[in-house]
Amino acid sequence: MAPKKKPMNAFGMYMLETQQLLSNRGIKMSMADMPSHCKENWEKMPDHIKGQYKVKAKNALNGRKIDKYTNIGEKIEDVQRESENVKLLANAMYHYIEELVQMDPPFYFLPKQKFIFIFVNSYCCENESFHFPAEVTMVEFSLERGLIRIIHELLGFDKIKTSAPVAPTADINLHAKNNHHITTFTKLPINYKATFFKLISFIVEKEVDEDMFNDPSFDMPPIYTAHDTTGNDLSVTFSSLYQLYQSAVSSPLDKAVFGNIFKVYHLDKLFMEIKNKAYSLVNPDCKDKALPSVALASDSLTKDMLNAIKIIGCTFHDRLQQAHVCSNYFVCKWIYIFSTHCCHYLNIKLKPSFHYDFDLSYLEIPIVHDVRQNIEDLEISKSYVTSYEKQKKKDANKFPALGGKPTVVQQTTWGKPNKPAEPLVPNKKSNNFPPLSSSNKNALEHTSIVNSWGQSASREGETKVKPTKDKPPVSNNSSDFPPLG
Repeated sequence: MAPKKKPMNAFGMYMLETQQLLSNRGIKMSMADMPSHCKENWEKMPDHIKGQYKVKAKNALNGRKIDKYTNIGEKIEDVQRESENVKLLANAMYHYIEELVQMDPPFYFLPKQKFIFIFVNSYCCENESFHFPAEVTMVEFSLERGLIRIIHELLGFDKIKTSAPVAPTADINLHAKNNHHITTFTKLPINYKATFFKLISFIVEKEVDEDMFNDPSFDMPPIYTAHDTTGNDLSVTFSSLYQLYQSAVSSPLDKAVFGNIFKVYHLDKLFMEIKNKAYSLVNPDCKDKALPSVALASDSLTKDMLNAIKIIGCTFHDRLQQAHVCSNYFVCKWIYIFSTHCCHYLNIKLKPSFHYDFDLSYLEIPIVHDVRQNIEDLEISKSYVTSYEKQKKKDANKFPALGGKPTVVQQTTWGKPNKPAEPLVPNKKSNNFPPLSSSNKNALEHTSIVNSWGQSASREGETKVKPTKDKPPVSNNSSDFPPLG
């Protein structure tokens, strides 16, 4: 039988309360470390305050309820309350999307309704639950007009400004190598405040500052993102944007309050509802749905659609030939999928560069703060393409060009004989064949001259054997082979 648990005393109640206060400040400390941490303060504490903790311990001993905590110091009640809030927010999100697509008249409203899609490639450290935007793309889209506006931002990594945990660089760069290739060493802008309010201004279509954002009456339309194969989802996107917000303002709002303003909704649910609504307009008597579940919608949105985009419009990923991991690619892919699945039900003709064949380098859409002016400073010298080109140029100089002189003459500095080499085998006429294209068979006797067939015509400082113009070289031995050619 396990030993009976000792009742909590006054000092124990003080340690438990102190642990919770540290946890609220982001400092995690186990109960085993609390006695040494609290001992000094407890000894200096006045008796009347100690008496309050004695009352708390006595009440706990009498069976009164004591708060229970998780192994990382969070109140179980708070965790359960947060879980219920997440469910309520999800229900509110689903209800909003369902009501949005049901507005009448649907044939007029549905094609013209504008939506904002967002994709975030983040500096990610899963072990510390840390996410911060490395690349953000938002687009404004409608079924009728296709791509309307786009904003594309690349952000550098500053460990202090991002409030990153201790030593996350290795995990972040490993995640970047396997996904978007934007590492902590990439030289990119770190103007977090300007970037954050530029994103907000894009959503509400007007200039926004910190005072306006903190105004309780300030409201924003929701933005939509989808699950993808790199692990991004609604929670990762929201966490990245909140971390950017904390780095941008001096007095950030609570995460729950921020979530009520900056609403990130499920693109998968929106896609399912729009396609089902468009399908029902053409087939009013059919009870079947085009997409019966959100899972099927997610499956459609995660498919690769590289052929739908001509030019990705991101110099960074274009140089690395990694367009399929760029945030521009994902939002354009979603527009293409929405358009091809839904527009034909509404008699909307697809237009290139707006619904498909996106060319973001020539499309007349205001791309806010494209970093092409700074792209020459990016550190991508370690990429495969660059290193391969350097090796290719180096290897090409090792061999002489056909019909000309090599750019680099390879001179041997080792193994040179100090005197002419002695023949290893006595010279016998029966075996004394002349070298090919040689005019003198006696060249083999006691000489260190290299055979003419082994010489390079372009090497400098070597003896060249030339045949006469009147006739080719003739051998004195009947057993000698004629020269080639």
